Amino acid sequence: MLFDNVKGKSKRIPTPPMRPPAPVLPKMEGSLPTRANATKKYKDSLIAEVNEAINQGIKTTSPISVGVSKYNPAVVNEVISLLNKSGWDVTGLNIGGNGSYSTIILS
Repeated sequence: MLFDNVKGKSKRIPTPPMRPPAPVLPKMEGSLPTRANATKKYKDSLIAEVNEAINQGIKTTSPISVGVSKYNPAVVNEVISLLNKSGWDVTGLNIGGNGSYSTIILS
């Protein structure tokens, strides 16, 4: 009834092509990688470097220096805060040419 008076060729609405399947992300420690996991691993990497430098320099009289030029200044600040809370004295903080930290000096 409604379409009794319709004349002409019927128009078919085209369907959009199917999207390719989403890439499968590798699992990290039983969960999908997230920004929080990546940041934690990044910070843990810096903490491991600091711990290694402390272990190597603990029996020396010279200050312990740790290169941090490849790390984000915000992460370096967090690690400095953790060092201060642990009783370490951050006696120096060298800043590189591009404004990021290059070295932490501990005593």
